Amino acid sequence: MLLPLITALLLLADVSVQNELKIISTPDRTSRPDPCALTCAGVTSGRDWSDSALYPGRSYVMINAQACGFLSQPVVTSMGEGVNVILGGLSGNMFYVYTQDEVSVERANKNGLRVHWSAFGYNCE
Repeated sequence: MLLPLITALLLLADVSVQNELKIISTPDRTSRPDPCALTCAGVTSGRDWSDSALYPGRSYVMINAQACGFLSQPVVTSMGEGVNVILGGLSGNMFYVYTQDEVSVERANKNGLRVHWSAFGYNCE
């Protein structure tokens, strides 16, 4: 008696997971089906800054988004916590974030300046 009731309730309930993410364009100009779209995000430790030879006086942090499983270069955004940052080079699932102003590696690591990042891409064909 209870089994038919449970079955009926499960049929009436919408237990499907729907993807609400739509990616309009990507760095490599590829498009894949919407169900393949993926959001991946993280925050750096605040102790992993390095000295930038490219921009003297500034620091950078390298972010490895390989664990996200993107098949191609994702769309990336970043925001500094306690520091203004700019997104630097992107290469596959790796990207660099630089301090916008002159911030030494010592100061960045001592103050635990963290970067919040988001990446949007595809994980299936």
